[in-house]
Amino acid sequence: MFSLKGKSKSDAAAGITFSNDGIALAIIKRGSLSLILDACQFVPCQPKDQKTQLAQLAKQYQLNLIPCNCVLLPGEFELLQVDAPEVPSQELSAALRWQIKDLLDFHIDDAVIDHIALPMEGSSGKKQLLVAASRESVIREHVEHMQSASCNINSVDIANQAARNILNKQIPTSAHESIGLLNLWNDVAKISIILNQDIYINRSSNIGLESLQFVSDEDTNSQLIVDSLALELQRTFDYYESHSRQSPISQLVIISNEQPLEKLAVLLQQRLGIDCIGINIPDILTLNENIANIDHKCITAIGGALRGFS
Repeated sequence: MFSLKGKSKSDAAAGITFSNDGIALAIIKRGSLSLILDACQFVPCQPKDQKTQLAQLAKQYQLNLIPCNCVLLPGEFELLQVDAPEVPSQELSAALRWQIKDLLDFHIDDAVIDHIALPMEGSSGKKQLLVAASRESVIREHVEHMQSASCNINSVDIANQAARNILNKQIPTSAHESIGLLNLWNDVAKISIILNQDIYINRSSNIGLESLQFVSDEDTNSQLIVDSLALELQRTFDYYESHSRQSPISQLVIISNEQPLEKLAVLLQQRLGIDCIGINIPDILTLNENIANIDHKCITAIGGALRGFS
């Protein structure tokens, strides 16, 4: 999204995320037969210590030599679906800022924005855009941390794009296959539809991992949470199918960030009647022998590193 150097062609790329409880780093290298997850590390630390911790990681992994993609997590940006303004291309950015200024929870003068064109029309009959907006102070702080650590900064991206990168590696879709994507964090879920590597829909749900981690067959109340999530997914699928005139959703892919989650794919498949699968990083990347397990807090960073191999 917020590219600083455009697309980078390299035999290695890094993804970095900053959260309130630490820094996640993933490095992917191109092998002779497959992509290799060469490093995957989450460093617990407070925000005040992140500059120091990143400097240590940068020195350890020589991040000055590797294109680094910072990925914004939910809460660090807003993603809005709007009608495309009918203005000349050179006026598009200004028109979008005016269009979304009352939709943000911060002042538009403090916003950095970028947009993605959607290959579908809205109920108005106009072309649709996804507009990503982040506080300038958030991006500036991350960039300053990376510059201070001498990282080779390539881009500042958003979590939705990182998740799409992962999905596209796990499921090489056909030209007309629509895939649902459920991207889960502790307190929020992001629901998207991917077709031809494009994001068509972006919706949020407050049913996150903290609500789903205690779901069991014996607890009726916990099953109601899954029912509510399945209903939100089905409504999203129905909206997409009615407005995009594309094929029905053939599969739902679930990415669980922050912590592992069992059984959800099976429970949702029972309710939605389509294949539901969880992302498994070893299915798409060869793991360096030094990686014993993958911390779920690194998943988005892995998606950011995959930006260099799309």
